[in-house]
Amino acid sequence: MNTDRTCNNSFWTKEEDKIFENTLATKEDNNNLLEEMAKEFLKKSANDIKDHYNILIEDISSIKSGYVPLTNYPEMQN
Repeated sequence: MNTDRTCNNSFWTKEEDKIFENTLATKEDNNNLLEEMAKEFLKKSANDIKDHYNILIEDISSIKSGYVPLTNYPEMQN
């Protein structure tokens, strides 16, 4: 996630990012996704959550379109 765009008076920790991503993954089919997110992040506003979601979607789009190269991790040996 691009930290330059995590503004709007809202800072997201790595732990919050992980909770955000897990909630999104497990509740993505929920019609009330924003409400589910709000339950997890009592100190975040609805706009903070929406902005964070939109940034994630932009990042995924950039990766899929090839604008952001994937990290080439070395292969692990057994």
